[in-house]
Amino acid sequence: MTAVTACNKDNEETKTPLERTVLIYMAAENNLTKWNNNSYYYADDDLKQIKEGAKIIGNNCLAVYVDKAESTPPYMLYYRNGELTDSIPMEETYTSAPATLEQVAGRAFRDNAASSYGLVLWGHGTGWNIKSDSVSYTSMARKKAYGGDTGNNTYNTTGKYWMNLPSMAKALSHAPHLDFIFCDCCHMACIENAYELRNVTDYLIGSAAEIPGEGAPYQTVVPAMMEKSTFWRSIVDRYYEQRSEGLDVPLAVVKTSEVATLASATKNVLQSFADKFGGEYPDMSGLIHYYNDKSHGNMYYDMNDFILKFASSDNYAAWKQAFDRAVVYKKMATRWMTNRVYYSSDWNIYYGDFTVTEQKFGGVTMFVPQWRFQNTENTTISQMGWYYAAGYEAIGW
Repeated sequence: MTAVTACNKDNEETKTPLERTVLIYMAAENNLTKWNNNSYYYADDDLKQIKEGAKIIGNNCLAVYVDKAESTPPYMLYYRNGELTDSIPMEETYTSAPATLEQVAGRAFRDNAASSYGLVLWGHGTGWNIKSDSVSYTSMARKKAYGGDTGNNTYNTTGKYWMNLPSMAKALSHAPHLDFIFCDCCHMACIENAYELRNVTDYLIGSAAEIPGEGAPYQTVVPAMMEKSTFWRSIVDRYYEQRSEGLDVPLAVVKTSEVATLASATKNVLQSFADKFGGEYPDMSGLIHYYNDKSHGNMYYDMNDFILKFASSDNYAAWKQAFDRAVVYKKMATRWMTNRVYYSSDWNIYYGDFTVTEQKFGGVTMFVPQWRFQNTENTTISQMGWYYAAGYEAIGW
């Protein structure tokens, strides 16, 4: 391995500025390195696809930070003009630490200065969910939000060290502004996440649901990420073309410059709900949801489906205009892991207990307090900026 930054050197010699540098941040110190008795090697498979996709990226640079669950320390790869130009050894650390993300992004983008930048979050995700206590910028949250480090290079768990979204936003505030953040991990298409990241990226791309273990087809998604203006649509289209295990993947693109306006529109609608609910939490049965937690059931509900159910026709129409300006593109699915049709006696939950339609599907989730979350998410949601912007506190949520 060498620590020479050839991408930057070549750029200086040719005087041709890079058009875009994209960093794939691979948090694989967990069961995504090996899974199901070593039957699946998702990280290695994706690295092969990334190499294939990087062959046709043109005058762009693809940086890949890799932290797998094995004895090899983390390393960084740089691809430019179809070739691997550098493989750089990195120090062993927690990939889920915000300081590591800041350091890696800083190095990747300094070594490969470009006209624009993008970021891929590769790993496990649990949406906006945040640890119940306040998490400082330099600390790590356990089993929340993004990442999934084990801390000891093992691969048989989803990890115990995670990064909260407010900490992620602060880490990325030190990097160049991003054209996009593409989340190749579960449950990250939350309006709370988009609001939290609104100042560091133009677009948030991802799925509200569980995604298959193999994630995106990088042989086609990598070139899509380098498109000048249509990247957000092309990333979703290339991802959606892939099918796995008979399941579709619902996907959405949020334009972050519009989420503050959507928050205001949501605040107006929620205020109209105050008398309707009469101090109680709304009945969410039958609504599209994207997650089942063994201990306390559904948590991530479709934002559009929720507003559609409870708002008046006029209020919904006004709100929907703001929603459509924020959620600029989406691909509907009717089946994902939560929506498989079977009964689980262990969880006491019927899967497939909702119907997905074009009218109901929004592709982005919004947390709605429920009694079963009284001592958990009903409290921790107040650590997210969306809580205040959307007026939860004003209606007693």
